[in-house]
Amino acid sequence: MSTGQMLTSYFRFDTIEAQMTEAPQGRALLFSDPGFQSLLGQRLDDMLSGGKILSLDVFDTFVLRDNSSELTRFYEIGGLMAKIVKERADKEVSQVDAFTARYLGTKATYRASRTVRGCREGSLEELHRTASRLLVGDTSLAESFIKAELDYEATRLEQNPFLVQYLRDYRAAGGRAVLVSDMYMHATQVGALLSRLGIAPEDYDLLMSSGDTKVSKASGGIFSLVESQMGEGAERFVHVGDSFRGDLAQPVRRGWQALHLPLSDFDIVARRKDHIATFHKIQQAHGLTADIAMPH
Repeated sequence: MSTGQMLTSYFRFDTIEAQMTEAPQGRALLFSDPGFQSLLGQRLDDMLSGGKILSLDVFDTFVLRDNSSELTRFYEIGGLMAKIVKERADKEVSQVDAFTARYLGTKATYRASRTVRGCREGSLEELHRTASRLLVGDTSLAESFIKAELDYEATRLEQNPFLVQYLRDYRAAGGRAVLVSDMYMHATQVGALLSRLGIAPEDYDLLMSSGDTKVSKASGGIFSLVESQMGEGAERFVHVGDSFRGDLAQPVRRGWQALHLPLSDFDIVARRKDHIATFHKIQQAHGLTADIAMPH
């Protein structure tokens, strides 16, 4: 049995993960609790002992999303895209049609993307070039769509103040830190979003996104790239994130240490309610069903 299989079979939540999962008002409030901050800070201090490299997942770890669902966000972005088509191409396009174009662009970028080590990852640039072609016949609106999406995403995100400060303190004391994301956004776009949230490039040593590498945390392939960029072996890294597979099982399989900070049940339920509400809204108004996954 492999390390990853053993982890999946026998892993049990510890105190930190249990508190994260059971946080009665959500994980954002828990991260601001002094008692939890002390517990988490001590755990990180222990794991990073000896000057190891701190590696942080970006979305829902280093920065926190609100409890809107992915379906809601994409549908609302569709509304912004429809306005751009009207303003820039003088063409009437409905919100649901723009949403559908974005949805089909997402499908296309994941299915048609070049394969790296058996993996395919999406690209925000590729999906919006496809969406622009569908809506106006060429790629002329792709950059405007991307800007609108990034502007929108910034309104749905906030710093995780504890982890941002911990990272800054760790680097000020001579430590090194990297940010690693499984995301269709490119690293430059993720970095731009972080800057808008008050997190500067000077706050970290490396930012890597699967939108560029085409290999991900979920596949395990991105971790060797991080090691190469930082010039260190697997035993020198401690990774922290919310995904069991991508942020715990895969880095452990690679030989990294890892700490799992899962979404709380409170947050998952809120996101599912939002997803269901938007799903029914689109279905009833337009007869459209999109297979965008339920939050989990």
